[in-house]
Amino acid sequence: MTHSNTISLDTITSERIYQAILHGAASIRDNHQELNRINVFPVVDYDTGNNLAHTMNYILSHTTAHKNVRETLREIARSALISARGNSGAIFSQYFNGLYLASSDSDTLTLGELAACFHTAYDKAYKSLENAVEGTIITVMRAWSAEFNDALKQSLSPQEMFETTLGRIKTALDDTSQTLSELKDLGVVDAGALGYYYFMEGFVQALLGKRTAVPDRAAVSISSSTHTDVHLTGEQAPITYRYCTEVLLETQSLDEAAVRSALSRLGDCLLVASADNLVRIHLHTDTPWEMVRQAATYGSILEQKADDMVLQNHLAGPKEKKIACVTDSIADLPRDYVYEHRIFQLPINVMIGSVSYLDKLTIDRAYLYEHLGQASSAQLNQEQIRTFLQPILDHYDEVLILTVSSKMSGTYDRYKEVIGQLGKDADRIALIDTRVNSGAQGLLVRAAAEMISDGLKLQDIVTSLEQLKTKTKIFVSVLDIEPMARSGRVSEKIGKLLIRLQFKPLVSIDAAGSGTIRGVAFSVKRNRKLLLRTLKRQRIGDYVIVHADAEDRAEALRGEMVRMTGREPLYITDVSAVIALFAGKGCVAAAYMEKE
Repeated sequence: MTHSNTISLDTITSERIYQAILHGAASIRDNHQELNRINVFPVVDYDTGNNLAHTMNYILSHTTAHKNVRETLREIARSALISARGNSGAIFSQYFNGLYLASSDSDTLTLGELAACFHTAYDKAYKSLENAVEGTIITVMRAWSAEFNDALKQSLSPQEMFETTLGRIKTALDDTSQTLSELKDLGVVDAGALGYYYFMEGFVQALLGKRTAVPDRAAVSISSSTHTDVHLTGEQAPITYRYCTEVLLETQSLDEAAVRSALSRLGDCLLVASADNLVRIHLHTDTPWEMVRQAATYGSILEQKADDMVLQNHLAGPKEKKIACVTDSIADLPRDYVYEHRIFQLPINVMIGSVSYLDKLTIDRAYLYEHLGQASSAQLNQEQIRTFLQPILDHYDEVLILTVSSKMSGTYDRYKEVIGQLGKDADRIALIDTRVNSGAQGLLVRAAAEMISDGLKLQDIVTSLEQLKTKTKIFVSVLDIEPMARSGRVSEKIGKLLIRLQFKPLVSIDAAGSGTIRGVAFSVKRNRKLLLRTLKRQRIGDYVIVHADAEDRAEALRGEMVRMTGREPLYITDVSAVIALFAGKGCVAAAYMEKE
């Protein structure tokens, strides 16, 4: 599409505004690696460029122009909110929502109306933040609104107005490098602010006819910078809260003050963004499951996510000639151990109705038990695994992956498919089917982490683990057969019979990695005796105890096993939501490695 070199005060059409926004979006997308490179506030995590590019990709590929300006901007605002990621993405979504809310219900905009749109856009973005920080994107958004309004009052041509305003916000952008200590120490501008400048640069050039080629509207691949950058120098501020958590809700009405009051106590960087009946809530927190649980009381969850900023920050640092230890959330390990040894746990999807939650991140067992009748697990797809694995592969020399038994989940097969597409990088990856789950899988992951810490070579670790996994066992005392029946582990007819009989099995895993019933009881007392009698016949070396909200049963089992073995367990911990989904509330298990 071609524009003239000047614009009329009265004829900024819906199509023209639309094309200007598309060019602004494409400008951000095309410069996303530079935004990643300088991303040091609030967390060094390489993702501001990726987050903004994801939002802009969605706008480019999912929106169309309408004859009516307001309808065009409404569609852009909704698309931005749906696809928003991270703090900057959510702020941008509110900027677009402000443009929409202030727009006229007509086919054109005057420059005066456009100035009002810019002011409302900034105001919406600012008010979405719990604590707006100067020297960031919000500062440059305010500068654009103020400078454009001042230029409007002067006797300037439209071209002079836009170019003068763009030049002045470049100064505001440069000033961000002196406002925040994190930026000043490294001599860089704020990544979100630079993203906004790129957007307005593309917007202005298209509006003035200096960019005429229609931008590529197909989704463009988003990648991270991998070269040496500013992250490698200077002192980094500690990360106060670990998880960048977001929830997208659909709601007919929202008490924003109530949302802020309920969620602000859980963390910081709270942002509440909206567009029509959609609301996106962003929060940095240590308890993402609690944040999601609270958010669910205000509307229907459409999607949610929780990114571990500590691990993102680590992966943004210098490459390491080390082995990364990767597993899935079904491996039951104490959270502190996972953090200390930088074990990368890919969360399994837990479905409740039509909503997909992230095991051990955005769902806790209390919420699961409340909705057990609607719950199921869901397979990971290749894109989830590729997105999770690639930054780890970029950062580490080699990667060791230990998955839950392939007989119980498709996780191993999905990894195998993704690795098969990686070319030469596949040679740096070792993939192991542990053929167990829960505490037994946790024991193997723990052994792998210890061997990595001891400096063993990857092939030697793999050889040792292949031997250890044949000696790693688990026995699960199940008190409630209903979850197993509901999941299809037994036929519906037999399941109903077993429920009526109060069937309480002892479950284990065979050598091939399939679940198997090793004994039967019809009371809690007999079930406990069956478990202990079975364990007494085993050659138990290192062992762990895991449970589903059954601390008393776990402690009683610990006492029995200490008397039995003369040793304390390596750890006692809760099971994942996925394990609780199938083994039921109240289950307790002992997992161990056979001694010679």
